[in-house]
Amino acid sequence: MAPRFVQISTVALICSFVLLPLWAVWRQADGPTSLGPADWSALCFTILQAGLSALLSTLSAVPLARALARAQFWGRATVIRLMGAPFILPVIVAILGLIAVFGQNGWLNTGLRSLGFGGFSIYGLQGVLLAHVFFNLPLATRMILLGWATIPQERLRLGQSLDLRGFARFRLIEFPMLMTVLPPAAAVIFVICLSSFTVALALGGGPKSTTLELAIYQAFRFDFDFAKAALLGLVQLGLSASAAVFALGFAWGHQLGIGLDRPIALGRQSTLQKYLDGVVIGVALLFLGLPLLLVLGNGLGSVTSLPAAVWMAALRSVLIALGATALCMLLSLSLLNRSGEAIATLGITVSPLV
Repeated sequence: MAPRFVQISTVALICSFVLLPLWAVWRQADGPTSLGPADWSALCFTILQAGLSALLSTLSAVPLARALARAQFWGRATVIRLMGAPFILPVIVAILGLIAVFGQNGWLNTGLRSLGFGGFSIYGLQGVLLAHVFFNLPLATRMILLGWATIPQERLRLGQSLDLRGFARFRLIEFPMLMTVLPPAAAVIFVICLSSFTVALALGGGPKSTTLELAIYQAFRFDFDFAKAALLGLVQLGLSASAAVFALGFAWGHQLGIGLDRPIALGRQSTLQKYLDGVVIGVALLFLGLPLLLVLGNGLGSVTSLPAAVWMAALRSVLIALGATALCMLLSLSLLNRSGEAIATLGITVSPLV
């Protein structure tokens, strides 16, 4: 545990990183402002798409994490590692891959039209949700998978001795863990989707799909209204902080306890269970991997022809990322508790544009 002085200094530093940009933007304003009808519409759409994205991502991750926790196959560890690729991929690159699969001339619509069905439009709320699930499903799966690993082995052993199966095993052993893991996972994804900019800009499909981040950009770029930009940033910060506090407070009272954690072999699975787990994992890999493979296939042949400026930009990005990673790891050592977890969440609550 870090000394008290170091913890207080770290908390003050993080809070200054979050609040000082808002204060600086507000100082540039000409006077007070208020939210107009378009801003309220952007706020409602932002909450709607962020809430649905968090809900769909976490609910979709539950069967996938459960299948990965039970399945044992060659390359399982590699599959789990590679599932993080969409989350770290540049957003616009991943969107190009999604358009290649789900766009008007993508694989899905081409197949649907050949079968006589109507096409699927990737633009609008459905496209924003699709992209957010694509990015956040691996994150939610990793978080829930770690939750499965925290179940005390004694509970699994007791469940096997009592011959708990099916719904009884899920309700008594797995459900308490999900109640601990799902709220924080949903809150993190909700906060990430609140600051969605590129996804809403590329796949929103019009003014009806404007998010708070797009409204902040419009206030900066077109209206030159710093007061409104700061106000919108403050609203976004308040929403994100509320979601983080709710999730942490909910998870506080749902602890799994501890055990000796002696390894235990999982119960034998039926052929049907193994088949269903394989289908879930296969569908997830197809959904996450096909857009990435299309982008990789289209761009791999042009890597050698990239100009030197691109390679210098890539090197600069790597150096910045390494420095930021080292700084984040250093600061996180002072926040290894529940209150520190809440403070650390503030880093992703502030608008990147602000």
